[in-house]
Amino acid sequence: MENNIQTEPIHFSKRQVIVFSASFLILYWLFGFDGITFSDDVYYLLAGRDFWNGLLEVNDYHFSSRWGAYIPAGLITHFFGIKPHLASLVSLLYYLISYFLLVSLFRKNNERLIFSLWFITPIYFLHFITKVYPDTLLVLCISAIFWSAVNRAGKPEISGFLMSLAFIIGILTKETIILLGLFPIVLFLMDLRLKQFNSKFYFTLLITGAFLLSLYLGYYWIKFDDPFFRIQSVNAGHYISEFTYADKGWKKILERITYLPILTLVERAYWPWIVFSVPAIAIGLKTRQKGNVEFGLGILCLLIGFWFMSSTLELYNPIYLNPRHLIIIIPPLAFLVSMGWTSWRGSVSWKKILTGLIILGAIISLFQKDWKMSFFQIGFLAPIWISNPRLNLSFFAILLISPTLYSIYYQKQLKTYPDLVHTLNVETQDSKNQQIIITNNFLVFSKEVLLPGKNSAQDLLIPIEKVDSLNIDSPSQIRVLIYKYYLHAYPQEGEDIEKLESWLKVNYRKVNENQEGQVWLRFFEKK
Repeated sequence: MENNIQTEPIHFSKRQVIVFSASFLILYWLFGFDGITFSDDVYYLLAGRDFWNGLLEVNDYHFSSRWGAYIPAGLITHFFGIKPHLASLVSLLYYLISYFLLVSLFRKNNERLIFSLWFITPIYFLHFITKVYPDTLLVLCISAIFWSAVNRAGKPEISGFLMSLAFIIGILTKETIILLGLFPIVLFLMDLRLKQFNSKFYFTLLITGAFLLSLYLGYYWIKFDDPFFRIQSVNAGHYISEFTYADKGWKKILERITYLPILTLVERAYWPWIVFSVPAIAIGLKTRQKGNVEFGLGILCLLIGFWFMSSTLELYNPIYLNPRHLIIIIPPLAFLVSMGWTSWRGSVSWKKILTGLIILGAIISLFQKDWKMSFFQIGFLAPIWISNPRLNLSFFAILLISPTLYSIYYQKQLKTYPDLVHTLNVETQDSKNQQIIITNNFLVFSKEVLLPGKNSAQDLLIPIEKVDSLNIDSPSQIRVLIYKYYLHAYPQEGEDIEKLESWLKVNYRKVNENQEGQVWLRFFEKK
């Protein structure tokens, strides 16, 4: 049974939709900053600074070859200093350009509105708009590739050039772009089969791509006598760790390439975007409808790549599904959600399928004991069956936007990042108080970003993992700063903290302490 529904749920002009969406992204960037991640972003911030100061050279560490990850942000830090939030302005720019590219593909207001709603609300996607990571530039590269695919017939030369440029910028940024490497080949085979082959597009794509790739490989050939130096450095960079599978046996690999990706998509809130994109993917593959088929084939290439691609060429080691890596699937999924919206809204069969998939996600969340995620997904069941278009869209808007806004408050309460920076600055700025500060390992790793340009202050920080080194010459007074955010982000540091507490109990007595937010500061004297 099929339902006849109104195709325009609520009337908003094209300008209103675009202005609201762009403003939402900008405001989220302004107010959603919760601090650095104390991880790879530290390297990119410092590498960008060093590059523009002429102090960084590409070496065998594969992060150093990710130019797109740190050169644009580094230009900001070069002029304004190490200011992580300001440096992440480039990420906001990438998101805005991605949005403008893809929203230009729509001709119907309701499709434009649905796309915008699903583009600007994914929590993990937005979380990194305030961070300096290569994945945000890949969002733009992916969007440009999909835009080019849709426009390959109408604008063949521009599309061919832009697709080649997006691929090479992606390669210069992070090797994840290779997951979409099969996409042009799939397009080529489809166009041949459907007799829609556009020679101008493929000629421009091939010539431009060959030229840019030769420059890229030529650089490594000249500098390292090996055009494939980058591949070797990537292989060397993916060492055995808790995030690898090849060293843990075939059962772990089998788990990784069967059900673990589904669990990750559910756990990290990508599942609704996957579910509501299914109708457009199915329709695109069946009817070859423009837009649907390109985005459908492209997202399948990405998902298959994430599912089965190996992180190295030396042995089969499926890539670790970090939720940050998955943010690049959001733009094409948002497009597909909008393109399939009217189809499932008018079909009882599709509503049943979507309901079943959402229930599956909710059940998985229940087994993971993630009650909030389970309730979030259950919330999608009601609007699937609400026929009134105005009420339906309002329900979806509340369901998508509310968690996004709450996440700002949640993350700031979880990290209390300003308290951390304030405490570090206060405790290290007094030249008369030069007692060492024993603190979390990840804070010491990030000290050049937390205390930029303050070398003497940075030297006061001692990582908890090296507390045994103080046994030889124990200072009479010490300070211990524990950032309790480690319980959420770096729980493995708990072992080092237990050893620290035992060491303190034997050698020192506490004379004072205070706690502000997640920052726990104690003062000790030697027994």
